[in-house]
Amino acid sequence: MKVIAQTHALAEGLSLVGSIVAGRTPKPVLQCVKLIAADGRLTLLATDLEVACRYSLPQVEIQKEGEALVPADRLAAIVRESMEDTLTIAVEKETCTITGSGSRFTIYGYDPAEFPPVADFLEAPDAEVASDVLTGMITRTLFATAKEHSRYAISGVLWEVADKKLQLVATDGRRLALCKGALASAASRSASAIVPTKLMSLIQRVAGGTEQALATRIGETQILVRSANAVLVGNLAQGNFPKYGDVIPRECNRKATLNTGMFLHRIRQAALLTNEESKGVRLSFNGDTLTLTSRAPETGEAEITLAVEYEGEPIEIGFNPAYLVDALKVISNETVNFEFTAPNRPGLLRSGTDFLYVLMPVDLG
Repeated sequence: MKVIAQTHALAEGLSLVGSIVAGRTPKPVLQCVKLIAADGRLTLLATDLEVACRYSLPQVEIQKEGEALVPADRLAAIVRESMEDTLTIAVEKETCTITGSGSRFTIYGYDPAEFPPVADFLEAPDAEVASDVLTGMITRTLFATAKEHSRYAISGVLWEVADKKLQLVATDGRRLALCKGALASAASRSASAIVPTKLMSLIQRVAGGTEQALATRIGETQILVRSANAVLVGNLAQGNFPKYGDVIPRECNRKATLNTGMFLHRIRQAALLTNEESKGVRLSFNGDTLTLTSRAPETGEAEITLAVEYEGEPIEIGFNPAYLVDALKVISNETVNFEFTAPNRPGLLRSGTDFLYVLMPVDLG
């Protein structure tokens, strides 16, 4: 195999597939990237047996078709530190040589036949979604997934497709984020799946690098996502996602409208005087004023006010400020609605018609 590739494009592809490569594994081939030079393009393959990626570089000159299997970290480091516009990659048996205008590296690899097969996206997609729509939806839900939890189902994002709509839902048991988006065209069939957080992050990276629509297909155990240059294949999380509809408040008799940026700023200010023992910030809504109070034993306390539009009886309710900040950071609308039923019931943040966030209150004593 012998190819001449644009350094920048090659580095970009290796950065993506390199994030999939297994860090610790008894199988050295899983720490490698497979190179396939054929049909006028160079394809990079990586997998950790849970997630896999095919990344194609059309900006190459193929002088000799072939395959290679080389350690991903070594190859990526060499390409990343290269200052040349192009690099020549030549492979003889299991030895890979990378040559620039003033550099030459030799990497010892493995037999390409030892690499696990990586599926391609050759069938018709179930649905297509604009990259900017999907990127925004992932940003507004992924943060709410469980980071460490025995229930594997909530360590992923629920992905629901029906008609012309895509809905993503994430929860960690203390909060829930739900986002709706429009598909580029009607889905060929309805589908539901729980997509692990690692794969969701990779989908977001792929979506952020293109202006085209992404094609998706959900199978029994896997989801496939295809962009112009990449195909991601990942195993779905097993288990049952919580019945999220049951925790979304239906009729809230207390409603506030707040400036998103100012509310975020005030929450951050109030959070300055909280600690591990007192994680909550008290929100007191009364008339056209919101008063935020917090205290940290042996440290101090804070009282901050904010003008709001409020309807309903006065209420005092406490929340973990970090969870409020997480949601407010991803809301782009100038204003946000905050709705309540009682001090011991979940609060509901709404932004437009496509995003809602349910947050359990904390007991401030």
